[in-house]
Amino acid sequence: MITEAQYESLFAFCRKHYVHYYDVQVELVDHLSEAIEEKIKLNPKLSFEQALDSVYAGFGIKGFADIVATRMEMVSKKSRKQKWKLFFSYFTVPKIAMTLCIYAAILLLGKFLTQDYFRGVFLAVLGVSLFVFEIIYSIHLNRLFKKQIKEMIFTNERLSGIIDTVFFVQILFTSSVFDFAEAKQMHFLAYSLISLFMLVIFVSILAHRDFVKELHSGALKLYPKAFA
Repeated sequence: MITEAQYESLFAFCRKHYVHYYDVQVELVDHLSEAIEEKIKLNPKLSFEQALDSVYAGFGIKGFADIVATRMEMVSKKSRKQKWKLFFSYFTVPKIAMTLCIYAAILLLGKFLTQDYFRGVFLAVLGVSLFVFEIIYSIHLNRLFKKQIKEMIFTNERLSGIIDTVFFVQILFTSSVFDFAEAKQMHFLAYSLISLFMLVIFVSILAHRDFVKELHSGALKLYPKAFA
């Protein structure tokens, strides 16, 4: 039976072999401890260190590199799937009611803005507001992980959004659809389409917020020792 001290030494062993992500360390330590116990059971004369060296040799010349790469790919794939699931939840019952109300309000305002120029100005202000909103909410969400003391692949997924808002702002101000400097005409159809695009961006921000909150809750449950 592996002692607590030996179990902790396996974490140091993982760090020594360039596994710096705590969630991967936990997975590896569980695997190593089980394999070591099995080897000692088959050959009681083996010391803990000898059994560990034997188990590690089984990982080949790359060591733990493939394990880390596989873990990264798996977490990334699972996170993308969950992010899009949360995104599309805003277009299904019951959240679609909120989404439609926001879009209807923007369109209604566009009807009141009878001059095309003011529609363009409003969309420009709305676009910048979305960008600022994302920055503010990102700062707020990152505070959830302020007490995280160990780096994890699992929680690093919070750093990537669903849709790149910076790219969106670039499109808004540089595309031929809307050129604020030249104040091109903003007919209602163009206004409606750009408003829809902005709504999609806003929903992606909300979905990412939901994802980060779920991520934080899951991390606390699965890896409590990673937090102070």
